[in-house]
Amino acid sequence: MSYQIDYVPYGMLSSVMPRLLPYFQKSELWTRGRATVDDILKFLFTQHMQLWLVHDPEIRDMIGYVITELKQYPRRKMLVLQYCAGETQHMHYVESEMYAKLEAFAKAEGCDGIEFFGRPGWTRSAKQRGYSVQTVVYEKFFEGERT
Repeated sequence: MSYQIDYVPYGMLSSVMPRLLPYFQKSELWTRGRATVDDILKFLFTQHMQLWLVHDPEIRDMIGYVITELKQYPRRKMLVLQYCAGETQHMHYVESEMYAKLEAFAKAEGCDGIEFFGRPGWTRSAKQRGYSVQTVVYEKFFEGERT
């Protein structure tokens, strides 16, 4: 198998959606109520965010995705990795290519850098590619607790 990651142009979104829906459902769970699959689809189809497909082009097998957003802050423009899901232990097949392609895309779009929040397990991979770990987000939800 030879996996790669590729940008999905707007006109091709509909053709990949049926196979990616299970991965979008994984991402919905990770958002803990912040976004639904419908919200994610809306971001893509309104071109608010960009889809990157992780796949084996030879056998047309899709194993995951990354969704990015071009975010304009008051003084900087950044590429933000918003969602990422795939088959367990498969993303390492495209890890080097993913960082290279996303960095090239960000530079071509005039971004000042890339940012993302992620599992602590991404620390080693990110540091190897020149990213510094500034914050790991931990959260607590108060569902079911009395105030």
